[in-house]
Amino acid sequence: MPIETFGVLLSVLTPLVVVPLTVIMFYLRSAREHELARHQEISTRVDECGRALDALRVRFGDFERDYATKEEWLRECLHARSALERLSAATARLEAVVEARCAWLGVTGSSSKGSSGDGGTVDVPREDVKEVT
Repeated sequence: MPIETFGVLLSVLTPLVVVPLTVIMFYLRSAREHELARHQEISTRVDECGRALDALRVRFGDFERDYATKEEWLRECLHARSALERLSAATARLEAVVEARCAWLGVTGSSSKGSSGDGGTVDVPREDVKEVT
């Protein structure tokens, strides 16, 4: 094949090859730029999350924990127990006073529950019912 024919063939085929290759090149370049931009955005978000997580760790580290020691806990339990014992003693004294006054008034027998006006119940003495022991 003469060189002139080869030159003509090459000049005809060059645009047929160069144009698609140019389009492919621009497509690949835009895809790479898009990928780089997305990678930059993701790395920025990861850095922001890391900074927020570090700030959260610092806040949790600065959070002062106020736990009671075992001695304080025992002291508070003993105080609550003594208060409960005082309340039980006061209740027993009140029951004794009520029983003494009922005995002084001559009320005998058991009591049935009656209704008071405030929605609670009160003991109404019933003399006709004998206490079963």
